[in-house]
Amino acid sequence: MKRIGQSRIRRWATGRLIRRALSLGSGNHGWEAVARLHRRGSPATLASIERLLRSPNAHRRSLALGIAAQLRTGRGGAPFERAATQAMLVAGLQDRNPGVVQSAIFGLGHSPMDAALPALLAHAQHPAALVRFALAFTLGHYPAPDAIAALIRLAADTDDDVRDWATFSLGTLHEADDDAIRSLLWKNAHDPNRDVRGEAVVGLARRSDDRVIALLQERLADDDCRVYELEAAEEMPRAELLQVLQRVRADAQGRPGLDPYWYRHLLDAIDACELVADAAA
Repeated sequence: MKRIGQSRIRRWATGRLIRRALSLGSGNHGWEAVARLHRRGSPATLASIERLLRSPNAHRRSLALGIAAQLRTGRGGAPFERAATQAMLVAGLQDRNPGVVQSAIFGLGHSPMDAALPALLAHAQHPAALVRFALAFTLGHYPAPDAIAALIRLAADTDDDVRDWATFSLGTLHEADDDAIRSLLWKNAHDPNRDVRGEAVVGLARRSDDRVIALLQERLADDDCRVYELEAAEEMPRAELLQVLQRVRADAQGRPGLDPYWYRHLLDAIDACELVADAAA
């Protein structure tokens, strides 16, 4: 695999890239082929997608929708035949296979279409968690009140991953703010799942909910302080968080294998809180 450089795969024919994506699935090399296909917006590529969609094989139909969702003319180019590809995605919502439905829902997140919202919401109670997970991702790109109401329900899902992504979509991707949203985020800030708790805290901080300060003082001080808490402190900087953040920095500096991404967020949170403290002095 290492002998196949990007310069070679870039020259591959569309059919060969499709075969590679089908054989390697969602692994890194499979996704490299799909990423190349995304940049091949042309009548010929569209025809290849249509052939895949007619296949009795669900994996082929799923791949077709994954390509259609982000089909464009070259790297960073304009979407290619967006009306046609969106129509494919909407049709995919009716597929009998949950994996294909998942691909259609993800696709309508990458290529939002307001008219598709009712068809998307019809899957809010789908028995397959993978479908509800895709919906939790996609509804983050739909600002309509019905989408927000569905995310509130998904953020209380029994599946951890669904709950996690719905909390992120609701708390971070959406700007909406009302009592129902804050109540859900406060509840999820105490969820058994660590990632759900973290996303909820960020969502509360983005809404300047004063209740989050006590949570941050407690959670920044424990041994499991993550980027979530640091982002929340930067979103809602307070002078009273400065001492605990500085203590976290002092402890981290002597730690082997320090994650630079985490540490950068720590320094950003300290800077934000120092600005607030200086302004209040």
